[in-house]
Amino acid sequence: MEKCLIMDDTTLSENVVVGREACPKCRNNGNDNSGDNLARYSDGGAFCFACSYFEKGDGSTTVEPTPASFKVYRGSITHLDHRKIDTKPCRIYGYQSAQINGKDIEIANYFKDGKLVAQHLRGPNKQFHWVGSPRGCELYGQHLWGGGGKKLVITEGEIDCLSVAQMQDCKWPTVSLPNGAAGAVRDIKNNLEFVNSFQEVILMFDMDDAGRDAAKAVADILPPGKAKIASLPYKDANECLVKGNSKAIIDGIWNATIYSPDEILHISSVTDREMAATSGKVWPFPFRKLTKFLTGQRSGEITLYASGTGSGKSTFLRELAYHHAMNGRSVGMIMLEESPEETMDDMISLILNKPVRKIRSARLMNQLLQQMGEPTIDMDIIDDLSDEEYANARHQLSQTGIYIYDHLGNNAMANLLARMEYMAVSLGVDVILLDHITAAAAGLMNTTNKDIEGGGSERLIIDAMMRDMRSLAVRTGVHIDVVSQLKKTDKAFEEGSRITMQDLRGSGALASVPNTVIALERDRQNADTRTANTTTTRVLKNRLDGRAGIASAIFYNHDTGRMEETEWVESDDGKVTFEPVDNNDF
Repeated sequence: MEKCLIMDDTTLSENVVVGREACPKCRNNGNDNSGDNLARYSDGGAFCFACSYFEKGDGSTTVEPTPASFKVYRGSITHLDHRKIDTKPCRIYGYQSAQINGKDIEIANYFKDGKLVAQHLRGPNKQFHWVGSPRGCELYGQHLWGGGGKKLVITEGEIDCLSVAQMQDCKWPTVSLPNGAAGAVRDIKNNLEFVNSFQEVILMFDMDDAGRDAAKAVADILPPGKAKIASLPYKDANECLVKGNSKAIIDGIWNATIYSPDEILHISSVTDREMAATSGKVWPFPFRKLTKFLTGQRSGEITLYASGTGSGKSTFLRELAYHHAMNGRSVGMIMLEESPEETMDDMISLILNKPVRKIRSARLMNQLLQQMGEPTIDMDIIDDLSDEEYANARHQLSQTGIYIYDHLGNNAMANLLARMEYMAVSLGVDVILLDHITAAAAGLMNTTNKDIEGGGSERLIIDAMMRDMRSLAVRTGVHIDVVSQLKKTDKAFEEGSRITMQDLRGSGALASVPNTVIALERDRQNADTRTANTTTTRVLKNRLDGRAGIASAIFYNHDTGRMEETEWVESDDGKVTFEPVDNNDF
């Protein structure tokens, strides 16, 4: 049971608080409008924490409280010299000191619905121990204040609560969290009705990172405008008291600022963070017409590329990576449908303007045919690749800032976003390429120890990935190119069907989050060879200026393994035809 010591000049009695009522002295002076200043104790006595009015109990009105269901520790009420805390706040809050098993222990009582449910014991060297059941208990000191009023101060611990109460002569409601910053949101939610009954709530948590974060988290669950966050020159309220700057506690209460989420900025506070992060980082595409249509590509943004199977999106991304690398920019490549060795050979192909993997594959096939005693086959591939030029190209590639994510044979898929963070922050890459997000989501589904939301839902995983990638791009200035597959519909995307935003597979975030969305369309089955090997780049979303439509047409040259822009003509019915580019026209 809660033990309180009620003192006058001649007596000392131990009692428990059993109720609250109006103080006659305060009422005579026109105060105590809430009618609960007077604490009534079990022996019939009473004490007013506002004006110190005292009634000595004679035992005739004793009310037996509900006994606690655990062993209750008892101590004495006294001042705490090492904390610079006087007897009065300890008496009001029932904060006791005792010798238990030869150790100096301080005891804080916790209540729920008028019943003592737990005691928090503080030993030497900040050793804490709970007795009873603190789950769902009231805030420390909450039982003293009823509910409602102008101002409530919430501290992170009992000692700070006593310190603040002392500086206010125990006249204003002050409580503390039972479990410190770690349990702040849960404990406030458990007592939300009490907290919300006050017009203002001053959060005077510790001035460390944990305390500040907890104050913001608590403020987020309170009604807008109710929470204020106090600032102190020392770690906490008691340290202000101990170091002789008790005035800082009162200043902290009255100067506390109304909480405003970090995301809400007054116009005068806005700094051009995105421009600061991306200053001078506007880059051309490797294709001039696409550069003109989109005014280039920018760091701190996300571009999403969508296409049907085999429409050239991976080849397109490798052209982007090569273009960045050759112009001194560092690139992180996450190519989930090919090995690092395949990616390296394809990048060497771009250096040499030769289809390295096709040449090597043709050589292996004809070697096998020779071993089988069969004639070789002309693969229609120009085989002029020498070991020396391959080695030189590989050395040249090694001098670039290209980093490849080795996803094969490991279980790091669940840490994919952490790897992207590492590329952007630790390696400082300018661009990250993810090919493709659909495969990434599939790899994250139904795996254990995921560090991303969504569980077994492809849509929710993609939502979370797009949100986190957007945050990464804005925070670090890295540009992210993402490839997405399309829904399975009646459209024949492999035959050049037009792609719309509604065709993006898996999540609405694929359309809403990126700055730019580009569809890569190709009619692979067309009888005309040039048409079958030309990809139309159709801009579906352009956050910079809203311009949309066909931006460029890109022809894949099988002899060189390179993509090159070509001219196109779009008829009134939307049909697109292609012809070789005249470089003099652009």
